[in-house]
Amino acid sequence: MPTKYDTSGIQTLKPTIWVGKHGVTPEVAGEIRAQLEVRDMIKIKWLKNTPMDPLAVVNGTGGVVVATRGRTMVIARKRG
Repeated sequence: MPTKYDTSGIQTLKPTIWVGKHGVTPEVAGEIRAQLEVRDMIKIKWLKNTPMDPLAVVNGTGGVVVATRGRTMVIARKRG
C-alpha cells in the first residue's frame, strides 16, 4: 500500500533547487540529499532547455516524487 504524503503546502513551497543546463550533476544530487535531511519536502525547477527526468533525480537521493507539474517537481524524504 503506497504511503500518502501531506501535500497541503505544495503550492506555497518555494523552489530551493534549480537544475541548469548541465542537468543533475553529482553536486546537485548531493545538495538534494543535504536538503532532504533538513526538510521534509523540497521543490525543484528545471530550465526550459534542460531534459527533465524526475525518476533520475530521486534515484540515489533518498527521496520520493510527490508531485510533478510542468517543469517543477516536489520530492519528499522517504518514510521508514
